[in-house]
Amino acid sequence: MVHQSGIHVSLALESQFRSTSTDSICMLQAHISGESVEPGATQSQHNTLLDDFDSIPKLLNDTTPCYLLIQLAMDKWAFATYISDRANMWSKMLYAATKAMVTQTLGKSHFIDMMFGTMQDDFSSAGYKRHCVHAESSAPLTEQEQELEWIRNDESKVAEVLIMDLQCSHARAIYPLHEDTKRAIWEFASGTVNFVLLTIDSQKETVNVEYEGSVQLHYEMKQRVPQNVPSYALYWFDGSTHMFVYSCPSSSKCVHDLGVEFDIHMEVDNPEELNAEALESEVSSRLVKPVVAQPKFKRPVPPNRRPRTTPS
Repeated sequence: MVHQSGIHVSLALESQFRSTSTDSICMLQAHISGESVEPGATQSQHNTLLDDFDSIPKLLNDTTPCYLLIQLAMDKWAFATYISDRANMWSKMLYAATKAMVTQTLGKSHFIDMMFGTMQDDFSSAGYKRHCVHAESSAPLTEQEQELEWIRNDESKVAEVLIMDLQCSHARAIYPLHEDTKRAIWEFASGTVNFVLLTIDSQKETVNVEYEGSVQLHYEMKQRVPQNVPSYALYWFDGSTHMFVYSCPSSSKCVHDLGVEFDIHMEVDNPEELNAEALESEVSSRLVKPVVAQPKFKRPVPPNRRPRTTPS
C-alpha cells in the first residue's frame, strides 16, 4: 500500500516485523526515510513488560518522530506514535497522516492497543501505567477520533503560520486565506495530495486555489504553473521533502519571496524553468550538507620539552 505522498512500508520493515513476532524482541522502532518507512532500533525482552517499557525512552530523540511497535504478548502489539512537541510542523503532519497506512500494511489485527506521546517519558513504565489507567477510566476514543483531535490542535497552527507568511511585503498587509485555501493547504500538509497551486490576485489582495491534486512526474509542475499571474506552488518532491516555489512573470506586479517554512525554496519568472532536471538539482544542492574540513591532529608537546621549531 502506498500513501498519496508516495510513502510506503519497506520490505525490510515488513520482514523484520514478521520475524520479530517469533524472536525475543519487545520493541521495533520505525521511521520515515525518503519515500519509505524503514526499521530502526530494536530492544530485547526483559523480565517483565514494565521493564521492557523502561528501556524505550533512551532510544527516543528530542526532535525526531518515530513509530514504536511494542510486543505486549506473543503476537499482540501496541502501535505507538512518538511526535515530540519540538519536531517541525511538517514532520508532525507526515507521521500523523502516514500512521494508518503503516498499520494497515503490517496488519491491523496484530495491534490491540494504540498509543500516542509527545514526551519520552510517555513510553516509560510510568507512562504505560498512565495510559492503561486513562483507557480504563474513560470511554476510549477510536483511532480516527484520536487522529482528528490531534489534527484539530495543529491545523490552527498551520493556518496561522501561513496567514502570517503569505503577506504582501511592500504593503505590509496580510492576504486573506479563504476556507477553501486553508483546506487545500491542510490536504497538502497531511499528504492527501502532493501538489497545490495558489494564484495571487494583487488587486484584490487574495490568495486563491488554482489547482489541488497529485502529480506523478516532476515535470508536470511546469504544466500547472501559469505564465501570466504570480503564484505559489506547494509540492512534495518526495515522501519527506517539500518545496515552495514562487513564480512571478516579469509582466506582473510581484509579491516578494515570503520565508514560508519549507525544505526547499525556489523563485522563478518563467514556469519553463521548473523542469525535472532543475528541481532535482535544486533539491540535491540544498539538502546535501557541505563537508567540513577537520583540523589535522597535532601531537602534544611532551612535558619539560621545548616545542620543535623549523630552522630558517
